[in-house]
Amino acid sequence: MAVENSPDFETTAAVFAALSNPTRMEIVKMLDVRPRSVTEIVDFFMLAQSTISRHLEVLRKAGIVSVSKDAQKRIYSLNPSILRDTTLTWLNTLNSVRRKSRGE
Repeated sequence: MAVENSPDFETTAAVFAALSNPTRMEIVKMLDVRPRSVTEIVDFFMLAQSTISRHLEVLRKAGIVSVSKDAQKRIYSLNPSILRDTTLTWLNTLNSVRRKSRGE
């Protein structure tokens, strides 16, 4: 069963690659609660802003987060649809493989 507007495997791989880092996974968890500024994220991790900015750029390029400007601040928010669609695409693929291996 195909998911309408499901991401291709390149997109799916990019999302999973972006999520393969524990810091980025924690950022996603934070953004699931509410949008946050770079400063809030940096303060939470107590890492250099450049390090957090690199993590946020990986997440943005994968489509997991989006960024908007509020005066001088950059506010990051989660794009939950990409996570949902990617997960469903991958689960459907795994279910198809499982059915084929069972001869269904």
